[in-house]
Amino acid sequence: MIQIGISALGINKGKIRQFNSKGIYTVEDLIKFLPRDYLDFRENTPIANIRDENGLAVSVIGKVIDTKEGDNYFKAKIIDNSNKRMTITWFNQKYVKNIIEVGKTYNFCGIGVFNRQYFSRQMINPMYFDEDLKKYKRIIPIYSKIQGMSDNYLLRSINTALALVDKSEYLDVEVVDKFSLYKRKDTIKAIHQPDNLDDIKMAKQRILFDDLFYFASKLLLRDSLCSKLSQIKMKKAYTINPFLKTLPFTLTNDQLEVARNIFKDLRDGRKVSALIQGDVGSGKTIVAFILMLIAAENEYQSALMCPTQVLAKQHFSELKEIGEKMEYKVELLTGDTKTRKKKEILKSLKTGEVDMVVGTHAIISKEVEFNNLGLTIIDEEHRFGVIQRELINEKTNEGVHTVTMSATPIPRSLALSIYGDYTQIYNINQMPIGRKPIITKLTNNEEETYLFMKEEIKKGRQCYVVCPLIEESNSDKMKGVLSVDEVYANIKRYYLNDNIKVSMITGNMKQADIETEINKFTKGDIDILISTTIIEVGVNIPNSTVMVIQNAERFGLAQLHQLRGRVGRGNYQSYCILISNFKDSEKLLAMTNTTNGFEIAEADLKLRGAGDFIGTKQSGDNKYVMLMLAYPKLFNDIKKEIKEIFDDKKRYAWYSKYFEEINE
Repeated sequence: MIQIGISALGINKGKIRQFNSKGIYTVEDLIKFLPRDYLDFRENTPIANIRDENGLAVSVIGKVIDTKEGDNYFKAKIIDNSNKRMTITWFNQKYVKNIIEVGKTYNFCGIGVFNRQYFSRQMINPMYFDEDLKKYKRIIPIYSKIQGMSDNYLLRSINTALALVDKSEYLDVEVVDKFSLYKRKDTIKAIHQPDNLDDIKMAKQRILFDDLFYFASKLLLRDSLCSKLSQIKMKKAYTINPFLKTLPFTLTNDQLEVARNIFKDLRDGRKVSALIQGDVGSGKTIVAFILMLIAAENEYQSALMCPTQVLAKQHFSELKEIGEKMEYKVELLTGDTKTRKKKEILKSLKTGEVDMVVGTHAIISKEVEFNNLGLTIIDEEHRFGVIQRELINEKTNEGVHTVTMSATPIPRSLALSIYGDYTQIYNINQMPIGRKPIITKLTNNEEETYLFMKEEIKKGRQCYVVCPLIEESNSDKMKGVLSVDEVYANIKRYYLNDNIKVSMITGNMKQADIETEINKFTKGDIDILISTTIIEVGVNIPNSTVMVIQNAERFGLAQLHQLRGRVGRGNYQSYCILISNFKDSEKLLAMTNTTNGFEIAEADLKLRGAGDFIGTKQSGDNKYVMLMLAYPKLFNDIKKEIKEIFDDKKRYAWYSKYFEEINE
């Protein structure tokens, strides 16, 4: 589809910049800028009939009899045919004073409010029209605000765009009829210029269908393009059993099963694209190490990418010890690797002297070249953007095997739908032997929490305290939210005479200073570590038994679960205390009701969304996934239809251009 630039509307550079600020660069983008609501103004309302104190959507025709201007407002007094008056006020819309004229009649469309105390009527920030008043006796779409642009201007721009946009139908007649859909041209008109409420309903149904059709097509196209076979075969695994015997613990059945199944595919030459899901502390990392050892034994390099330096260094320390025993060379590559050492590592990776590399985003920098990369592993998969995950694979030869690991699991059925039929989904449900479930409590009593922490410290245990802010904020939105600085001062004061050692870390500190404090905590030199969410991953202290989360309502459910997973790493009973005044919060109650990551994930999907698994967006509501969850039958019917299209040469030819465009 040829994209027409937004400049085709005949607008100046200032307006182009305003549209661009909303991600609108083409006429097509503007048409996809959908209304957030509709107001029915098909009937005009006399001012005398506005009697609702809570406000009512009305269309009022009135003559301007007076205006008044303030620092951040513009007011107009109007009178209608019944001689009733009303005050219209615009806030932070300075341009209105240059448009509204005394003596002229306008149609004002907005929320009319009756003030019973003063027996007056008013309207705030309405839309207004001064041409052909009857023309605007209709349903008017309401759009999200674009900074510096009036509603009237936006409406005129959209109306112009409607005449320019390509309205050709990409669906074949069979699909349109089978699913009882509006045609594309009718949908575009109905969503922006509806004649009635049924128009809007049918247009929304078609847009829903288009979104799910797009999502399903992307998934199925990806699967069809993926090679099911790989030239990289790893037939040997003789060193694994001797390695397992050296471990101070026994692997769970789930861990062994996942390792066996992935090795079977590696051995048989099937392309591995696996997602290993496991709760925090379930032992995914040791499975990753086993796979990297298999790669090394078969003379292939492997790369393990981590989201933080702390986690990368932790994995490197563990893997280096294993590698040295088995005469494999392991290196660490992060942003703070010294220049001289970095040059050595880059050279060794290129020549093949390095068997395994552990690192952060530094692994995907342009200067990194591998000699014979056979396996990539991405830890804490949810912490990386889609682009970052793809960049590492661009460095590889065709057929390189990929394993991702996530401690924020999603239900298997949903995972298959999101990642596609090609991805193998493995769940590690069992926790290591001896681990006790973490007890989670919701409270608003800080003093009670501090007393409990003191009791645990007396037993020789350690505590985390996590806060949502680094420094105190004056913002109204952050009223009542405690910062690391404030909590650190409060706790120091509370334990002044108790010989309890307290420290703090934040993202504002130098990486070296952060690592210094974490090392002190690891050695037991610190009793309480106060921080932001930078300890969410990569900090593994078996002696830590208490996780306190201040203003817990400020965190996402998945994040709360991750933070909780920092404790309970040893054989001691551990606790997670959520401090919040929101005792009825569905999110916080879900945390107290279960420690199962899969149940947490299901609740999180319902409350927050799942991130954009196809695009580059990783957080917030994902309309595709959420729509799929809301309309599972429709989504499955669409997937079935697309598979039939793939198998029908004539129908596939009809869709070939569409498939090419969405696969770019």
